[in-house]
Amino acid sequence: MNTLPGLFPDLLVGDPAAAEAIQALVCRMELWPQLLRRQQEEQIAGLVPIESSWLQERQQDFLAGEPLEDVLQRRRWTEQDLHLHLLLPEASRRFSEQRFGPGLEELFLASQGGHDQIIYSLLRVRDTGVARELWIRLEEGEASFAELASSYGEGPEAARKGVIGPIPIGNITPPELATLLRSLQPGEVHPPRQLGDWLVLVRLEQLTPARFDGPMREFLLTQQLDAFLQGRVEQLLRGEQPDELHYDPTS
Repeated sequence: MNTLPGLFPDLLVGDPAAAEAIQALVCRMELWPQLLRRQQEEQIAGLVPIESSWLQERQQDFLAGEPLEDVLQRRRWTEQDLHLHLLLPEASRRFSEQRFGPGLEELFLASQGGHDQIIYSLLRVRDTGVARELWIRLEEGEASFAELASSYGEGPEAARKGVIGPIPIGNITPPELATLLRSLQPGEVHPPRQLGDWLVLVRLEQLTPARFDGPMREFLLTQQLDAFLQGRVEQLLRGEQPDELHYDPTS
């Protein structure tokens, strides 16, 4: 059984049977990754100093006028637990900014437009004859793309009348489909194209270029932190010890 000391402290000290039963339950529910990620997040929070004035302000907002003792009793928390709950997001943000912030713009540029937001319509079938007939009907204006996608589409997008998005164009698979969509003008439909087992008709609805602005920066910071934590969790699950975490409070 995968047992990791430190995840079940004072509560189970002196009761090995209870500790073993809970760890078995954690394994059955496949909760180890979530627990290990939380453990890593709490270690980060322990490294990042947060001003007491910041914490007190957030605590007042969280309590919303309710007595502290009532909140702690209802949640079965200590006051330290409450502080940790409030600190975690801000500590993670500051840690991410220090560790990943300097290279974010280069990372954004390296994506080569992969964060551009796209909305498109997709209709896929397996029969060449059907695909050709649907293309002709679209060209001659006999039916709308939404009508044909809903009636003839064989993929799950048919339930949405063929419309997909908005999503980052870099998330589209296969990559050939993203390339095909970039070749279109809004409202333009591409003739049937073989992609894997499917014959597809696609229409570009809207393509919005991404900008390296505040929201994009926050998105990339979160993305980098998620990847960083996931890598550490995978190391722990393999029984390896990740590198020591570092944070410079003076920077």
